Amino acid sequence: MAYGLSQDSSYKASRNSTHKIVKSVWFNLDNGSGTTIDDVLLVPPSDITLISASIVYVDATSGTVAAANVSVGTTVGGVDIVAATAYGNSKTVGSTTALTLAANKVTAGTMLSVRHTGIAATAAGQAYVQIEYTVDK
Repeated sequence: MAYGLSQDSSYKASRNSTHKIVKSVWFNLDNGSGTTIDDVLLVPPSDITLISASIVYVDATSGTVAAANVSVGTTVGGVDIVAATAYGNSKTVGSTTALTLAANKVTAGTMLSVRHTGIAATAAGQAYVQIEYTVDK
């Protein structure tokens, strides 16, 4: 089992499958109203199946941060994997917001990208997007 997750960490979910987790950079939620930051999560060398996606809060959110959002797609700013989803207000460190997968297959050589859209500097909080996946065989 891998401890201290890095950018792409593996752990054994069962004897027959290996699940992996990939994380985005930390996003400062109040980086400016409508300001976007794009982060390439990975370009898999093999086909992958997405299991789950979530926002993980690494700093408590304060103020109204729900105007900020994240999306995940196979193009920069894409929403084909996860539609734009608002951050949660009043989140504590370590809490999560589940993201709904609109699609769960990513073919080899296809970029998986996350877009953060910020809010004005009147709110606070930091978070990253985490995706769990398996490598297709």
